[in-house]
Amino acid sequence: MHSITQLLLVALSLSQSAVCWPHEKDYDDKDGEDHKACNNTLPSLYTLTAYKKHDGKYNGMKVESGGGLYLGRATASTYCPDQVRQAGGCPPGIETVFGGTMSPVSEVPGGQDLYVAYDGSIEITVQHSHTFPPNSYPYYVGWTWTAFTCAQAERATKRCVKNNAIYDCSVPTGYFNFKSPDEAAGGIMACPPPDGSGVSETWQVFAVTPGFVKQGCVKLDGLATHAYTGVVPPVWAY
Repeated sequence: MHSITQLLLVALSLSQSAVCWPHEKDYDDKDGEDHKACNNTLPSLYTLTAYKKHDGKYNGMKVESGGGLYLGRATASTYCPDQVRQAGGCPPGIETVFGGTMSPVSEVPGGQDLYVAYDGSIEITVQHSHTFPPNSYPYYVGWTWTAFTCAQAERATKRCVKNNAIYDCSVPTGYFNFKSPDEAAGGIMACPPPDGSGVSETWQVFAVTPGFVKQGCVKLDGLATHAYTGVVPPVWAY
């Protein structure tokens, strides 16, 4: 009887050792991560959306200009002089479009530039000016772009609210992130208005700098890039 009990215990032990209980990584693998690059490249012209891997509320929200960059506006805040408008020369675009490394695309003579202010706000220079404030980071400093794998791009479209004007659920090619040159700070945040009156759709997008002190913000995984195929230039100015 004792030998039978021993055999049963050995058999049970062997059967348990053969079971591979899934870890979190196993679930991630089953989520389709195949590491294929899909030949994704940074489009020559692109728009931006919030990239937040596991959050269907923020992921895919449009990033549009409005005295800074904001989440979820259906259209960009744009400017065109009256004399140009009266002559029928205002471009009909409604999106905030970039080229190269976070360089705004507009028709205004001389173009416009993007910079990150010391407090982390992401700003576009006013018309006819290429001046960057003291302690700010010009568009060519701190930004890096990473291509999506096939699975990452597919998941990004699934975790996106369809049929809503403040979202863009087209397939992204990759994402930008920010790191200060001294690497003392980095990342992308979406922050509520100072008075607390805003809703998530109007939260301002910030880069995390040594001077960033905002509270109550949502951390994003980056800013996803989507190929732009509309009118060029899209606007006269932002």
